[in-house]
Amino acid sequence: MKRAFLFVFLFVVLPRVTEAGVALVQHVSKDAGTTTSSSLSFVSNNTQGNWLAVCIRAGQSGEAFSVSDSLGNVYRRAAQLDVTVDTPNGDTLAVFYAENVKGGPNTITVSESILATLRFAILDSKLV
Repeated sequence: MKRAFLFVFLFVVLPRVTEAGVALVQHVSKDAGTTTSSSLSFVSNNTQGNWLAVCIRAGQSGEAFSVSDSLGNVYRRAAQLDVTVDTPNGDTLAVFYAENVKGGPNTITVSESILATLRFAILDSKLV
């Protein structure tokens, strides 16, 4: 699963950034257990203008996700795929992102449509 996230992040999400490079500012992850929603805070404040990514893995195929944060940034889905060969329920993998974000302390909430295991990571990046 980690390889799938890395592939999507490197070849789908990052190419959308047109500047010379990207530097990771901070990241944190959470295994939320079986739930339909969970929140996670960054350790440090987000800097205005940075770029945020949310990588999600849910233990059920066919999930619909929503991502929001406490600063009111808008998240777009970069990629999502259903893994149906992982029996008995499959998995859903997704990457969401927010561009040119607002600065300040920030908590991200991930919600899923079906009660299942939920793991996600949040990343704060800046252009260099």
